[in-house]
Amino acid sequence: MSETKELKTTNYLRQYQRLYYRNNKEACLEYQKKYRANPENKAKKAKWMKENSHKYWRTYMERHPEKYKASQEKWKLENADKWNKYMKDYRNSAKGKKVMRCANWKQIGIVDEDLESVYDVYINETHCWICDKEFQDNRDRHLDHDHETGEIRYICCRDCNIQILANKQKKKCK
Repeated sequence: MSETKELKTTNYLRQYQRLYYRNNKEACLEYQKKYRANPENKAKKAKWMKENSHKYWRTYMERHPEKYKASQEKWKLENADKWNKYMKDYRNSAKGKKVMRCANWKQIGIVDEDLESVYDVYINETHCWICDKEFQDNRDRHLDHDHETGEIRYICCRDCNIQILANKQKKKCK
């Protein structure tokens, strides 16, 4: 069946179903009540929802992006405490830290095809690549990059990063 013919058939069925429901609302509601009371039907529906709800919401988001965004914003306002707690927990999770660090690197101009693998190396590195000094904490570890090209050069300690930057500044002054 061609796509346009399938679309016409789908639209026709939707219209027919709406009209039927309007004309037989009481009978439909009674049938739904009986159907939902049956535990087997509840289990069937739960299984179907688990398998297909993500497809429904994905298509809904694509068809109605402004409605979806508005409903999200409304939920965030009505559930500000839940949302803030969720975001705080996410930011403190390993995944949240990784996502935020990679986003920060992109923002400051670091260019690499796979920043996630760079992050994995960065986070597991324990010593400076230049002076071989052990990192004291996360604030001591830096990803040195060329500020003009965005190319990554070293994972180094704070002192070496400052020294590299100072040397680069001296060369520019001369």
